[in-house]
Amino acid sequence: MVGLGNLWRFSYLCFKNGGGAFLIPYLLSVAVFGLPMYIFEIAIGQFTQRGKLKAWDRIPLMKGYGYGCIVMTTMSIVPYMLVMAWGIIYLYHSFTTQDLPWTVCDNAWNTEPCIAYNGWVSHTKHMNGTNLFVNDTATTNATLNATYSDTSLAQAQFWRYYVLRLANNRNDFYGGFNWPMLICLAISYLSIIAITIKGIKSSGKVVYVTATFPYVMIMVLLIRGLTLEGALKGISTLLIPKFAELAKAQVWIDAASQVLYTYAIGFASLTTFASYNHFNNNFYRQALILVPVGAFTSVLMGLMTFSYLGHMAAMQGVEIDKILKTGPGLIFQVIPLGFSMLPLPQLWSVLFFVMFFFVAVDSVFSDFDALVSTITDIFPKLKLTRGRKILTNFGLGLFLFSISCSLLSNSGIYIFEFIFYYGASGIILLLLAFFESISVGWLWDVDQFAEDVKRMTGDKLSVWFKLSYRYFIPTITSSIFLFYCVKWTPLKVADYTYPVWANVLGWALSLLSLLWIPGVFIYVLMKGRGSIKQRLAQGIESKLADGEWNKTPKLTENDIEMEFRQDVILTSI
Repeated sequence: MVGLGNLWRFSYLCFKNGGGAFLIPYLLSVAVFGLPMYIFEIAIGQFTQRGKLKAWDRIPLMKGYGYGCIVMTTMSIVPYMLVMAWGIIYLYHSFTTQDLPWTVCDNAWNTEPCIAYNGWVSHTKHMNGTNLFVNDTATTNATLNATYSDTSLAQAQFWRYYVLRLANNRNDFYGGFNWPMLICLAISYLSIIAITIKGIKSSGKVVYVTATFPYVMIMVLLIRGLTLEGALKGISTLLIPKFAELAKAQVWIDAASQVLYTYAIGFASLTTFASYNHFNNNFYRQALILVPVGAFTSVLMGLMTFSYLGHMAAMQGVEIDKILKTGPGLIFQVIPLGFSMLPLPQLWSVLFFVMFFFVAVDSVFSDFDALVSTITDIFPKLKLTRGRKILTNFGLGLFLFSISCSLLSNSGIYIFEFIFYYGASGIILLLLAFFESISVGWLWDVDQFAEDVKRMTGDKLSVWFKLSYRYFIPTITSSIFLFYCVKWTPLKVADYTYPVWANVLGWALSLLSLLWIPGVFIYVLMKGRGSIKQRLAQGIESKLADGEWNKTPKLTENDIEMEFRQDVILTSI
């Protein structure tokens, strides 16, 4: 229900894609992709009692899908950890008795003009070394509109020139390597490694707070935001679509991939955690509650974000789409504004970024733990002793940390977007969803899958889900992909358009995940015997021993408590 997909990514994709125009394909994707695919990801793990790789022994021809998901999960952790580190550096600077550094314009990284938001209508404008304090909104708008840019606000300059260390025209020192972020990144990795060594129970205790406290923070900020001038204009931007935007392929790709990303569909975590469930756990009813609530959380976060965007635009006398540069740092520039308008802003800032840290831990822990499980499944000797398992965790963490360090230069944000778009989201998620739906709809056979769901949960699979697996998901994903190819444009981040060679390299990055599917498919056919038809029949025949998956021990009191904790973890993811 609550994860980085809701808190961090949803709002900036809405802002990037025109607000209301993004909501339409997003909500459609929740119904067509989100709910059916989430049910299948849980079902295959619970049915086989295996992790992401071994679960696909149920359909050996498509085991390459499992390998592809593992590769994509590995690439997704690299940008994930940087987002977590961003939260840590904001948390560090929240522990102060002075003004929060993103609310003032007297820092070494600030440039002219710099506008410090202080209060409801008041502005402090720093230009040429002087401060201009204006209380009249009309006068302020007229004065600021002439010099305003999307990097003028103090919180935007803190994000760009301090957190990202982008070069500015005042101090070239801030264009170098980002040493403070290196420390924060190291803390992020050490946290994840420590928790995965400690085990699933430690995360289960944390999510009691992290699955509920974000709603308190969102509601406090939303209520405050709705009282501000211009908030309704921001809300209307989110809710009223510009239908012309729907003609852009990127809007549909971002919306569909955001749904898959939010529910961790195509990643390693869901199937791995579902394999811990008892065979008769009713995941079907859980999904019918969890997925809609997850979508509601995203929309709630969007309402909060756009209320403050509307207020900022009204105060500065500019259009909402001109108030800030779009990108992954949107909430880090919007939420600090909300804190500055509350009593004890330092306290609220600490509470929010502590919560953000633990939500990030929940989101990353699941994928990191799934990767460790995959490695130990491939190399069973690594889990024979606790010492070997600890070394596996540290080895994987060190490998990923070394890659993440490439994101800490002044061009790191562009590498971040490049890896994230081509390696862990966007069109790659849609193509993986296409192959997964083909697997369950045609190779597993959707009627047989419905019978297996009924054996596990006692519930009958909806006709809507059957149609989605067989027809809707393959048709829509392939259509969006063709639409994307016809309307293709180079990747663009803010004002920077990636060169063609970078986009070609990006597709090569995507193929690292996708090529496993045809590769394993051909390998299984070549290993088979007889005609092509016979080999295909052998390739869709389960390799799992009969009865191996249906082991339902009598539940003890500890089992029931553990199962409840696992339900909480799945809900948090």
